[in-house]
Amino acid sequence: MVGPKITQQSQQDLRKRKRKPNEVENNACENNILGYLELLPDAKVDDLPPLPRYWEEKYGLPQMHGSNMSGKFQKYKTQEKTFIIPHATRFYNHNVDQLTTLLPQLLPSYDIIVIDPPWRNKYIRRVKRAKHELGYAMMDNEQLALLPLNQLTHERSIVAIWCTNSNLHQTMLETELLPRWHLRLLHKLRWYKLNTAHRLICNVNQTDSTQKQPYEQLYLACHAQSDGAYAADLQQTEFLLSVPSIVHSHKPPLLDWLRPHLQLEQDQAEPNCLELFARYLQPQFTSIGIEVLKLMDERLYDQVIKRS
Repeated sequence: MVGPKITQQSQQDLRKRKRKPNEVENNACENNILGYLELLPDAKVDDLPPLPRYWEEKYGLPQMHGSNMSGKFQKYKTQEKTFIIPHATRFYNHNVDQLTTLLPQLLPSYDIIVIDPPWRNKYIRRVKRAKHELGYAMMDNEQLALLPLNQLTHERSIVAIWCTNSNLHQTMLETELLPRWHLRLLHKLRWYKLNTAHRLICNVNQTDSTQKQPYEQLYLACHAQSDGAYAADLQQTEFLLSVPSIVHSHKPPLLDWLRPHLQLEQDQAEPNCLELFARYLQPQFTSIGIEVLKLMDERLYDQVIKRS
C-alpha cells in the first residue's frame, strides 16, 4: 500500500503531534510570557558602577534573637558590621534544623509561611568547594520532612515553598514532604527572571531541564484540613515576573501578592508571617535562619531622606 506523500509541512505536523504534553504546555507558557513582555514599556538601562559584593563576606554572628516594634528602623552594631532592623520584625539567628527547640518562643500558628529550603544541588557544592563561607549547609529530604510545620499552621494558613527545577525534588515535595507537613497543594507556578531590559535572563531550555533556566518553581500549599475552595483564586496567577537581585538565590517578597487571599481574624489588622531559612528581614515577619541578617548589612542600602 502506498501511503500519502510526506511533505515538509506534514513532517512538521508529525513532529508537533509527537511532542510530549509537558513540552506543549511549556511552549504555550513561554509564548504567553514573551507576549506579555512585549506589552511592558521599554526599560531605561543605566550604566551602574560595579557593586561591592559585601554579601560574600564571612557571616559569623552567634546564635541570637531580636525584634523591633519601635515604629522606625533600628540598627544592630557589632565590632565589624552594622545591620539594619526594620520595624515590625522578629528574628532568630538559629539553625532551622533545630526549629523544634524554638517552638515555645514562636506563635502557635502563622497566616503565611515562606520556606526557601537549602535543597541539595550542584551549584552550591561547587561554591562550597571554591569558597566555603559562601555555601550554606544543604539539607536532604528526610531532614526537611522533620520540620514541625504541622505545629505552625492553622486551617487558613498559606505556605509558600521555593523549589529547584529538579524533577526529583519536585516529586519529593509533592508526594512526600507536603503530606508529612499536613499540607495540601494549592497551586504551583514559575517565577521568571528578567534582566534590566525586561527580557528573560536566558532562553527556556525545552530539552534539558537540568540546565540553567530563566525561572524557579514556587509551590503554594494550605492546611490539609482547610476548606477545599480556600484561596483557590491563587490559581488564576499563571506566573510571576521580576528582575532578580544580584545576590544568588535571593527570592522576591510575596506578602503583597498573598495578602488579599488570606482570611484573617475579624480584629486582625496584619497577618502573622514566618520565613524559614531567611537571609533578610521583612515587616510582619518572624525570620529564622543561620544567616538571618546577612542581607541586612547597612552597606547594601542607600539612605533616602524624605523632604516635606
